[in-house]
Amino acid sequence: MDRVLVVYIVLIILAAFYLFGIENIASGGHYLHGGGRDFVFSFYDITLVLVFFVAAALSIISYKAYSRKKNERLMFVAGAFFLFAIKAALKLIDNFFLGNYSHIGISIQTLELLILLSLFYALFRK
Repeated sequence: MDRVLVVYIVLIILAAFYLFGIENIASGGHYLHGGGRDFVFSFYDITLVLVFFVAAALSIISYKAYSRKKNERLMFVAGAFFLFAIKAALKLIDNFFLGNYSHIGISIQTLELLILLSLFYALFRK
C-alpha cells in the first residue's frame, strides 16, 4: 500500500477519535444548526461546504499525481491538500454541530501549522 494512503488513513482515524473521544460528538447533545452557529443561512455557510469539496477534490487529484510520478515534493503537496480537507471538515462540524465552545479550534490551528510546514518542506526540498 502506498505510504501517502497509509498516512491519509491514519489521519482520518485520528480525526474520528478526536471527534468521538475528545469532542464527544455522539453524546446526543450536538444537533444540526441549519444556519450554522449564528442560525442564519449565509454565504459563509455556502463557502464552508464549497471549500470542503474543493479541498477534497484537490486532495484526490494530488494523490493521483503523486502515485503516478512518485515525486517526494508531490507527496508533501498531496499531504497539505489532505490536511486542508480535514481542516475544512472540522470547520463544517464546528459551525453546524458543536456548541459555543469547543476544543476544535486548537485542532484547526494545528492543522494549519502542519499545512504550512508541509508546503514549506515541499518548496525547499531538492
